[in-house]
Amino acid sequence: MSTLNFTRLVLVCDGCKKRHGDPHGHNSAHEARVAAYIDGWRFPSTIKSNGQPGSASCDVCPDCLPTWEPQHYLARPGRAARLSVDSAPRPEEGQ
Repeated sequence: MSTLNFTRLVLVCDGCKKRHGDPHGHNSAHEARVAAYIDGWRFPSTIKSNGQPGSASCDVCPDCLPTWEPQHYLARPGRAARLSVDSAPRPEEGQ
């Protein structure tokens, strides 16, 4: 028996949990970030424990951006999740 794994990326806003990339996702992290940036998403740096900007970033949708407060690196939510077939987004009927 053979299996195939398909990896698709969907960005989730670290503020309101809005998703970018539904229902089909993106092929790579770079593709996901470029598409989201075009749609107004931004990726501000996290804050290190000494108060300086860190090398990690947050995913912030245009709705959350005006009130966005920098987050400390360890306070960020989990960065990746694996979805089961049942919990994956589905395209609307007729698409």
